[in-house]
Amino acid sequence: MKTRESGEVFLYLLTIAVAIYFGLVFSGIFAGRVDFWSLLSGGLMVFLIVALWGDPLFSKLIYGDFREKPLAAVGLGVISAALLYLLFFVGNILLQKLFPSSLDNLVAIYNLKSGRSSLRIGLFLGLIIGPGEELLWRGWLQRHWSKRLGKIAGLIAVALLYSAVHLASGNPVLVLAALVGGLWWGYQYLRFNSLLSNVISHLLWDLVIFIALPFY
Repeated sequence: MKTRESGEVFLYLLTIAVAIYFGLVFSGIFAGRVDFWSLLSGGLMVFLIVALWGDPLFSKLIYGDFREKPLAAVGLGVISAALLYLLFFVGNILLQKLFPSSLDNLVAIYNLKSGRSSLRIGLFLGLIIGPGEELLWRGWLQRHWSKRLGKIAGLIAVALLYSAVHLASGNPVLVLAALVGGLWWGYQYLRFNSLLSNVISHLLWDLVIFIALPFY
């Protein structure tokens, strides 16, 4: 019982810490002092180290997951990224027709790249941010909250939190994008139970939408 209770406390504390930290990052409070991409990447690495320390089975789960049918998982990830990009492409067109001011919000998102090397941002997205977000948000948080709340409730709760940390940005388009992405990758993990496919999907989507084929 004691172990279970300590596990629940750890889950609550890590969830709260993740919410506060990433809320602060997206608020822009550190703008001009520390690079946004460095803060996002550094935070993900720290929280993943803490998650691995607090859940010894997590590393075994990742290792086992990445070994099981890797080619099928990569294929699923590629298809998922393509479909999600198409969804955002159509959604962006509709959003700008219905809410023309949303273009300003879109521009604000891409301004995060301003003055930064595309190669540097691409390395952050492909090596740390895309994989890190899936391992932390789906592989750790969704997995644990689903055990506590149930699979669907856990998915929804973590997707809402994933979107909520973006509220501090004051950018409704970014918040909506995070909600759609959170639900998409959350369902993908629930349906296929493959972290590798989620990692591939997220990192490819990031690279395409921010570097290769941006909307602005």
